Amino acid sequence: MTAPWSVEVSRGGHVESRHLGHGVVMTVSGEIMLAFGQIDRPTFPRSAAKWVQGLPLVASGAADHFQLSTEELAIACASHNGEPDHCQTVLHWLTRLGLSEADLECGLSWPFTEPLRLQAAARGETPRAVTHCCSGKHAGMLSVCVHKGWPTVGYTDRDHPLQRQIVDVMTHLFGAVVETAPCGIDGCSVPTYALPLRTLAHGFARLGAGALDAPWADAAQRLLRAQVSAPWMVAGTGRIDTALLLAGQGRLQVKMGAEGVYCGALPDRGLGFALKCEDGALRGSEALIVALLDAIGEHPLISALPDAMRQPVVRSAHGTVVGDLRVSFPETW
Repeated sequence: MTAPWSVEVSRGGHVESRHLGHGVVMTVSGEIMLAFGQIDRPTFPRSAAKWVQGLPLVASGAADHFQLSTEELAIACASHNGEPDHCQTVLHWLTRLGLSEADLECGLSWPFTEPLRLQAAARGETPRAVTHCCSGKHAGMLSVCVHKGWPTVGYTDRDHPLQRQIVDVMTHLFGAVVETAPCGIDGCSVPTYALPLRTLAHGFARLGAGALDAPWADAAQRLLRAQVSAPWMVAGTGRIDTALLLAGQGRLQVKMGAEGVYCGALPDRGLGFALKCEDGALRGSEALIVALLDAIGEHPLISALPDAMRQPVVRSAHGTVVGDLRVSFPETW
């Protein structure tokens, strides 16, 4: 164990709050490039694992059978905002499957960001399945089921053939017996498995490099190209995931997960990374992912981010800057 990083939230020059972060950067060969905090702590990757969960969509032949577009493949890996174009993409996709919004088992949700939720409420709208940030992933899962002739009802159940296949590919990718790992139910009702941060980071390094058996390697590369080609579909307006993908110019895959998780890869450098903000705060995990990428030398990428994401501030209700967020590194790092 090394000392964790700390995201310090200051107001008036005084540190008001702190978010502790744990993370690791690994090479394809399994070497540690950077580590901070508890890198062996079991961590649910949550939505950061959508690239992995999407592999059967391509490997099964469903993506080709349904002639999925780059945007559809990207939204299959997304935690999207639930903006109109996100929703229309998912709804048109479901229609081609002969299904509807009612077949999504992700549950009902407001759009992802507060401005969009307020706009929806002002229009008198109610939470929907298609505005759930995971609806694209679920459309992808339903596509595999329709293509393979598997039941579409209960596709989120742990014992469904699709979920069993996802466990198999995770075991291959992460080199861990996922079946025996702690299992929880994600916010969108699919199983999620807790693995050590170093295991997740090594797996993402392999995923980015395509260091997998056929047909998973080709599927990983195709989904990678989709995410970097259609970054708005992966998150949306005002989201740091989209901004990072744009700044990476095809070199970076990065994805948030609920409860303060980020995972991703820099394929051209053969690197994968995983981090966890201990208290689950999104503002903490966003500051940590920027600091992690900067710490491993991705300065041009970070410089391309909007100022508000590169150097986040605290504002009053009048919009006045009254504080900031900074990552504090331990002296031993």
